[in-house]
Order: sequence, then C-alpha cells, then structure tokens
Amino acid sequence: MAESIAMPVGQSFERLYCGAHHLLIGHERLTRRRGCTTVEGLPACRLENLSDTLTFVPAGRQFREWHVPEVPSRAIYIYIDPCAPIITADPRLASEPWDVRARIHFRSPSLWQTVLKLKGVLDGHGAPWPHYGTALGIVLVHELAEEDDRRPAPATRGRGGLAAWQRRAVAQYIQEHLGESISIAALASHARLSRYHFGRAFKVSFGSSPHRFHSQLRFERAKELLSTSALSVTQIALEVGFQETSSFSLAFRRLAGLTPSRYRRSFLAEQG
Repeated sequence: MAESIAMPVGQSFERLYCGAHHLLIGHERLTRRRGCTTVEGLPACRLENLSDTLTFVPAGRQFREWHVPEVPSRAIYIYIDPCAPIITADPRLASEPWDVRARIHFRSPSLWQTVLKLKGVLDGHGAPWPHYGTALGIVLVHELAEEDDRRPAPATRGRGGLAAWQRRAVAQYIQEHLGESISIAALASHARLSRYHFGRAFKVSFGSSPHRFHSQLRFERAKELLSTSALSVTQIALEVGFQETSSFSLAFRRLAGLTPSRYRRSFLAEQG
C-alpha cells in the first residue's frame, strides 16, 4: 500500500504512525523551517534539508514527524505487510523475524530510484505493464533487506523485550480497539505470554506500560481528528473511548496543555 502526500509551503504538517506494517517514507524536495522526526528507539532528528531522504519504521514502532515546509514538497508513504506473499515466499526474508532496523532520513541512491518509480505508478505514470507496481514492490523489499545487510550491526539492546511479530500483533490489536477498554490478559494472549512476563516485555519494547501506551495512542488519535475532521468534541470523545465529554476534555488538557476546542482553534489558526 502506498500514498503520495503534498505539503504546501508554510503549512504545518504532522504524521503519526504505529501499526502492524513496516513503513517506508520518501521525502522529495523538502526543506523545513522547523520540525522534528522521531522513531521509537532512535534519537530525534531535526535535520532541515530532507530532500531525497528515506525513513524506515519497523512494524510496532512509534513514529512521528512534523514540519513547516519552506518549498512545495511531496512525500510518499509505503506500507509493507511483513506477512505478504512476496516476503513469506522468500526463504531469507521469511525467517522470523524479518525486522529491518529503523533509520531516520538516510540516503540510498538505488533504493530512492525504486521509490521514485513506485511514486510514478501511484501518480498514474510510468506503468508500462499491468503488474509493474507489484514487481517494483518485490524489488523494494529486497533492496531494503540488502541495504540493511550492509549496515554495521548496532550495539545489543537489553534483553527481555517482545519479538518483532509480538510487537506487530500487540500494536495492531490496540489500534483496532482504540476506543475500547483493553485488558492486560487480552494483550498477553495475543503475544502468547503470561500476564506477568508480558507486562515486563512490553515496557522494554515500548518504553511504557500497556495502559499508558494505549492512552497515548488515544490522545494522538484525538489530535488527528480535531485537526482533520469536522466531528464535534463530543463525537471525538466517544470515538477514542470516553463516555463523558468532560472527562475527555480534562484528560486532553492534562496532556496537551489546551482544551480540545482550543487545540482545534489553535491548529486552524496556524493553518490559515
């Protein structure tokens, strides 16, 4: 799956992601006045010139980027299913887990050219035969794996965290039940661990407790809806699992420093 995004000059842009798919982002002609990119487990990046750079977010990792572009900019977001046939059919890629390491704003000429070709297909250009996009997807996955193989191995991380497939399963379950109450037992069951071992492993992998992680994703979803939808504050409160608008407003203000209504007005004022 892929999407092409246009970013007008001077307008604040923000994207959040944490899901069951790997995410590859390609930035084209982007110089930002201000902004920041974060991927869970890596230092934040405030690089200004992001033109022709790539960012890779493994499944289950939290990602956030925001910036105010200096020039008309575009980005392509490519979502890669770790269980897709093009991966599981390849013995080397199918080894559990296929877990390419996270990277922020790196450059790879060969990988970038493939991304541009895929962008051309997405924009309705450069598709000489029906399965061209599928072929490019296969090439892209292999180039990602080869790019990762060429990198020096990082320092060993602390033991005791969730495996890649467990992070994906848990993150996807939370995303799919964002507006519901989620028990530790349900999450532990998806990771095939006891409640005791799951709680410890989750904190090692995600840096917070399951409850706090769930709350943070609810909060980010609420910000997204306030910024991009015409839903009322009451409707958004229900969407993210609050039965009372007052309790939602209180929780939102505690995290954002603003009430939901003031946050929406502030965002719209910045856009306009």
